[in-house]
Amino acid sequence: MIEPCSDLEQSIRSAAVIAIRRCAQGLLTVDMVSRQVKEELETQSHNEPAENQAPQKLLNRLALRFCSRILYLACCSPHAETRNCAYTNLNRYLEQSLHRSNYAHFLAQHADAAQDVVQETLRIVQIACMRYPPDGPDDPAAFLKWTLTILLRQAYAFATKSQQETTLSLDAQCDAYTTSQIEDQQKYEPEAQFDSQELQEALKNAILSLSNLRYQQVLFGTFLAGMEERELATLLGVQVQEVYLWRHRAIKALRSKREVVDALRAWLR
Repeated sequence: MIEPCSDLEQSIRSAAVIAIRRCAQGLLTVDMVSRQVKEELETQSHNEPAENQAPQKLLNRLALRFCSRILYLACCSPHAETRNCAYTNLNRYLEQSLHRSNYAHFLAQHADAAQDVVQETLRIVQIACMRYPPDGPDDPAAFLKWTLTILLRQAYAFATKSQQETTLSLDAQCDAYTTSQIEDQQKYEPEAQFDSQELQEALKNAILSLSNLRYQQVLFGTFLAGMEERELATLLGVQVQEVYLWRHRAIKALRSKREVVDALRAWLR
């Protein structure tokens, strides 16, 4: 048996407060979560010697897993009030998790992107919980981790789609710009049309040979779309310094290809 210990009790209650604040407000009380954590510690003590002070990380994990289980049951509840409370908690948990993720900076560059990702995640979770029997993780205690996986997949999907649209936008601007350049050349040198078209294709193929999407976007914008650094940075949703850095690295990557360097020099004449 775990003997009463003021330090341990305080640590358990601290873990309960943190877990409830993250995802179970209005669904659980500190006493309820604390009691569950102590029961799980008691179960573990049958296999391992009990300690007066369990690691705080363990207590936090046990408290969060219990809240995760209750949150899943609440999301699947037939009672609208309980479900609403559950999804309010889940919405807050997902927003905080997304803010701490690697996608936070990228999403911040796009208006309402983070909220769109969270709402799409909630929609998927809600559909799963409304089924009979409900879909979800095999272990309800892993519900939060399951929703987090969905969230990150949605963030990845948004980022991929956004980057593809940016590439298409740059490609369209590139075609419009180079077509204009060719037409201007034809006014004075009609025989230059064929050479210009060949040069354009050579440059596009060279840029597309780069594996880094950002490098492709910057070179498309700079050399084929005739965009200024600030204009390109705005389109990509980054700082101007990043455009300079990506362009420098992209050109450095292309220097190993002599034909590409020659094409760039010819284009810049």
